[in-house]
Amino acid sequence: MDVAIRQAHPGKRRSFYRSYEEKLEGAREGRREEGIPWTILVDDYAGTWHRTYSSEMTDPVFLIDADGRVSFYLMWAHAPTLKRVIDELLERDGRGVVAGGIDRMVHLFASFVNGYHGLMRGGKRAVREYNTGAFGAGALTFLGGKAKPLLAPLALRAEPLPAGARLALLLGGLASASLVVKLSHRRG
Repeated sequence: MDVAIRQAHPGKRRSFYRSYEEKLEGAREGRREEGIPWTILVDDYAGTWHRTYSSEMTDPVFLIDADGRVSFYLMWAHAPTLKRVIDELLERDGRGVVAGGIDRMVHLFASFVNGYHGLMRGGKRAVREYNTGAFGAGALTFLGGKAKPLLAPLALRAEPLPAGARLALLLGGLASASLVVKLSHRRG
């Protein structure tokens, strides 16, 4: 289940919510556009639930155990982490705190690959402001969306990548960045 808390990237097309009715419509729109098959709850207009449980990020995940207590808090939705902690919770008969209870990592790769359509709900101004405020993140999200067919198997997976694959990707990325730097110095 999701809880709609606020418009993450307001802009001309979808601005800050001015009423609870706008917030409900925004949740319906997001559910339709994202193809979400499950229920979305909508926080009250003041954002009471969000402020009470997680004012840090707009995309938190709370894993609730069989006793109704928070078993794990994921500051930014990330399927591989969520899969790992759900598996751990199930191994404990659905009870207790798992994986230290919290993950404060900002998992950006999946957002860059799959986030542009959500960002565009706010419109071009929202993309421009995101790009400016987050040092080019709007452009990365646009490019990631264009490369989604290639990157999705890496970024949008439920199972974490094996350690060897993560190391290979890191080394490949560093080698690519090094090559770009060398080429740019030759031209300059």
